[in-house]
Amino acid sequence: MFAIVRDFMVVLVACAFAGTAMAQDLAPETRLGEEGFESPAASLKRMDWLVGQWVGEGIQGAPAMESWLPPTGGTMVGTFVQQTDEGGIMFTEHLYLMEEEGSLVLRLKHFNADLTGWEEKDDMLTFRLVAMEPCAAYFRALTLRCADAEKPGEGLVAAVRMQSGGELVFRFTKTHAQSGAYGCDTKSNVEEGLLCLLSLEQETHRQINLYARMAQQRFGDDPELAGALAEANEQFFTYRNAACNLLAEHLLGDTQLGNDPARFSPDQIQSIERVQYCKIDANRQRALSISRNWLAHSQGTPTAVSEQ
Repeated sequence: MFAIVRDFMVVLVACAFAGTAMAQDLAPETRLGEEGFESPAASLKRMDWLVGQWVGEGIQGAPAMESWLPPTGGTMVGTFVQQTDEGGIMFTEHLYLMEEEGSLVLRLKHFNADLTGWEEKDDMLTFRLVAMEPCAAYFRALTLRCADAEKPGEGLVAAVRMQSGGELVFRFTKTHAQSGAYGCDTKSNVEEGLLCLLSLEQETHRQINLYARMAQQRFGDDPELAGALAEANEQFFTYRNAACNLLAEHLLGDTQLGNDPARFSPDQIQSIERVQYCKIDANRQRALSISRNWLAHSQGTPTAVSEQ
């Protein structure tokens, strides 16, 4: 992959964030906790600022993105995508931020670009909570906090302690498409607003496909089930398109919109937005369904990997 020592790479990708900067003279961002420490009481209600899409620079300056869905059933599901300089996928991660025994734990698994896993089938990296502060969660050797505690959700700082010593600190910004329910109503003109919704629809579409491939890979030893999962995903898009196209026909009929959004009437703009909302909402629900039903962690005790 890269000519980097293994302990550097394992912890670097385990942190699931991007935009590298070495912390040297500053006070450390990460905490390890005392030997035998007990995790404090905490719930996902205090992590609502983390929900959304975060972007920044990743390994060797290549783009990276992180997505977190709202909590469901005591779990926040996240995905991380590290791109190559050429825009391809270097690797991805599937993350679970979970309520467990009255506290929080962060677990994750890595996947290569071809969906082969780094860890064994039922193994994963595990990070226990050391401390919780306003707009900040300190896991053992890994920190997630707001860039500015007075402005939750605008910036994300993540840090990870390396086995070889020292610390890596990462900084993300939140994409406009994820501020608020959709965020696209903050755009300066009609064209930018519609492009924003289109981008969000494409982003949620890609997330479905990623989750579906991960599910198929997880059950690769059962070809019949893996094939059925692939077929179910195709059937979802058939249903989604039929439902949202029907809405478009109802709202717009045979209207010829042309190529200049500036000429669209307010009613036409609202109708187009409703059709995009139809697709985005359906995509989000589908991604959540795949994650909950087919990517849930094993019910057995996972093999914890040292954070250092």
